[in-house]
Amino acid sequence: MRKALSTLVLTLGLAAAPVAAHATPVTYNLTLTNVVGNISGGTGSFTMDSAPNNVFAAFFQGGAPGSLLSAMSFNIGGDTFTLADSAGGASVVFTGGLLSDITYSGSLAGASKVTIALATSGLNYAFDDELTSLSSLGVIEVNSPTAPPVPEPSTLMLLGTGVLGLAGFGARKLVA
Repeated sequence: MRKALSTLVLTLGLAAAPVAAHATPVTYNLTLTNVVGNISGGTGSFTMDSAPNNVFAAFFQGGAPGSLLSAMSFNIGGDTFTLADSAGGASVVFTGGLLSDITYSGSLAGASKVTIALATSGLNYAFDDELTSLSSLGVIEVNSPTAPPVPEPSTLMLLGTGVLGLAGFGARKLVA
């Protein structure tokens, strides 16, 4: 009984190891196109710690693993905004595997001259520079997500667990 239990624990551990060791962040790039205002728009991106599922997935600034919005930045009006500039509560929501909402509001650190607010119910944005009177209202185009290639250690771990599993299966056949 003890041998069967230890074999079961080892098998479950080997099966779970490649999954636990393989976290794949996903980055979406955004293009902000001006519709109304006196600047041309800008660019942006956000990175999540895992890919969204096909039902409902929400990623938050300071979220737990599996729902972490790890990076977000926007370049508009000559200024760059990041999560560090956020007023807090930045989030990205997916419904049915498709981007359905981005929420971000912030201003440049140490100065309140620029405020950007994004809410993508319809993928729209608003930008206002209170000091220079530059502004832009427009639409957000979401470019295909980019995911880094599968890391080599995960590939080697998968190969190693497969070889160990085959070796264990072969040894068990020889004993029987």
